Amino acid sequence: MKDKIQSHFFWKHANGAFSLFDKPVEIIYSKIVSNIKYSYIFFLFLIFTQLSNKNYVLHESMLDPLWPMLLFKNISPVSIALFCQISLIVGFILLTRYYNNRFLKGFVFIIYFLYLAFLNSFGKINHGHHLALMILFCFMLMPGNKVANYKEKTILLFASAQFFLLFSYSLTGFWKLFWGIVEFFTKDVSLFSPLSFRNILIEQFQLTNPPLLGTWFLEHYYIGYIFYCVVVVIELFAVFAFFKSSLHKIWGVLLIGMHLGIHLVLNVNMYPAIMAIGLLLLMSPFQKSRTKRLY
Repeated sequence: MKDKIQSHFFWKHANGAFSLFDKPVEIIYSKIVSNIKYSYIFFLFLIFTQLSNKNYVLHESMLDPLWPMLLFKNISPVSIALFCQISLIVGFILLTRYYNNRFLKGFVFIIYFLYLAFLNSFGKINHGHHLALMILFCFMLMPGNKVANYKEKTILLFASAQFFLLFSYSLTGFWKLFWGIVEFFTKDVSLFSPLSFRNILIEQFQLTNPPLLGTWFLEHYYIGYIFYCVVVVIELFAVFAFFKSSLHKIWGVLLIGMHLGIHLVLNVNMYPAIMAIGLLLLMSPFQKSRTKRLY
């Protein structure tokens, strides 16, 4: 595997001291297949959690339909939701058995894409499911076992999903830092001031009821600002963890801890992102086993 990508402009950088591809192809591939099967159970859970979402029932039509929903804007929201939910439940159940069926993978990706567009067509964008959609896209592109070098291509696509996930967090950290620098020269409060963390809390608590921990940090925002800076560092350098297999699980724990902290302080729930991190990083097939053989 390492020899085949040695000259590739991108993948050659994953061949360092802690290479992603040190294990035999068969072992990595078998772990990826196992992860894929688990992932469809995770997607089933996501759909079931949405069954209790009744926001669309209160509306006769979508308030602000996104472009994928423009063709369906005259259809009842309840009918759209039922069609998407039933189709996804059936599709994910079938994929737990026929995990490499190209038609099923393409079908559930398209329906999930439309379902997320539908959920975000009521005046508010929820970013929590975007990483899950990215995973489905990468899984859809994975080849069947009749394609030449299908194991190697599957491994690279799974690694691509890991890269996109970590890169998305690095972009988040980059823009926080970028606008922090801009605001340092143009505004009184920027990323480099503890008041920035306090202002984030004030703005968020205008939309939701502050949790107990959030109220405490509002009063002790200097302490919270330290954690805020740590979060920016974790996000900014996340993409570099991709190239070191030994850092996958570590960064997965850091990112999940970050989301749990955000939920406890800001009352922002991002459980789909936590599940995506667990699937791609905590269960990374490239992570080296620390168990030693006994002779």
